[in-house]
Order: sequence, then C-alpha cells, then structure tokens
Amino acid sequence: MRVKYIRWSTLQQTGARQLLDSANYDLVLQEQISGSIAFAKRPKGAELIKMITTGKVTELFVEEFSRIGRNSYDTLTILNLCEQKGVIVHIQNMQLSSIVNGKPNPVFKMFSHIVSVIAEQEKELIRERTENGKIAARNRGIIFGRKPGSNERKVDFLNKPANQNILKLLNTGEFTVRKVVEITGASSATVIKVKKIAIEMKQLSVRVA
Repeated sequence: MRVKYIRWSTLQQTGARQLLDSANYDLVLQEQISGSIAFAKRPKGAELIKMITTGKVTELFVEEFSRIGRNSYDTLTILNLCEQKGVIVHIQNMQLSSIVNGKPNPVFKMFSHIVSVIAEQEKELIRERTENGKIAARNRGIIFGRKPGSNERKVDFLNKPANQNILKLLNTGEFTVRKVVEITGASSATVIKVKKIAIEMKQLSVRVA
C-alpha cells in the first residue's frame, strides 16, 4: 500500500497543498498537530506505525523529514522501523527515496541524519531567540499576557487545540503531568491549569445534573 502522511501545526495552516497529488496514493493520513509531539503519540502517527508494523505499507510519502518526528531521535526511529519492514520512504521536497533500484540508498541515510539534526537545532535556536526576545522586551517594560482585569473563559481555554491535546492525554490516566509536559512541550503550569479546570467543570456538570 502506498501511503502519504501529512501533518501541519496550526489552525491557520492546512494540508491542502500536500493533498494536490492525493490520487497517487492508496491512503492519505493527515492531521493538525504540533511537531513537538512524538510521532507515536499522534493519532494518525500511531495508526501509521501500526500499519507499518503489520506489513500493510510498502511505500511511505512525506513532504519533508520534519513531518515525521519531533526530534532527530524520533525521526530516525520511524525511519529505522520502515527500513526493518522493507518500506520505501520518499521525501518529496528533496526527491529522495530510501531505496533505489532495489538497494538501500546511502545518500538517503546520510541526509536523514543530517537534516534531522539540523531541524532539531533550528527548533532550539528559535526557542532560544524567542525567550531572549521576551527577556529583552520585559526589560523595556513590555508586559506579556492579558491586560489587567481581563479574563478568559474556562471553556475557551480548554477548547484551544493545544489544550485539547493535553486534556486527551490526561484523560487516558496513563500519563503524569511531567510526562504530558514532555510529550506536548507545554509548560507544567499550563498542564496543571488544564487539569484543574477540567476537574472543576466536571464537578460543576455533576452538581447541575
């Protein structure tokens, strides 16, 4: 089975461009989810891993290496699984395939390591620059966050896509707050707030009922 995996990060983005050639595949798996979440923890990512493990996938197509994993280790883990199961991986923006003429492509393996590491370093650099920018702004007297006196409705807070993902993980009962922080990349304060509000709203609904 020829499968294409599509991931985009924000509500402002869409997978439309990546779907232009969807007729070329037997199945297209697409999801809007942060790249900071491990591939195995993504709904469609987990579905794809299961299909690869059971031998249902012969070829996997992705637009770029960064669509696969949240870091170099995650990306290479998925690529190694594909290699073990004989799945040919195609990185479309580089026109690069893991197997060429029936043989492993050494160029693919080299680029997979290099690009994965570079992508991870870029994320860290962006995070560092963002934090440094906030520090500099605070030093100039700029205040981040909501204006004094403003208040966000609890339901609106929980309905944010990132917080919905946090809530789903918490509701499984399988993950601690620390583990959810690690999976989602959110702050511990945010995860704790999501948990607290969810409990409050659940208790409220019980009282109303």
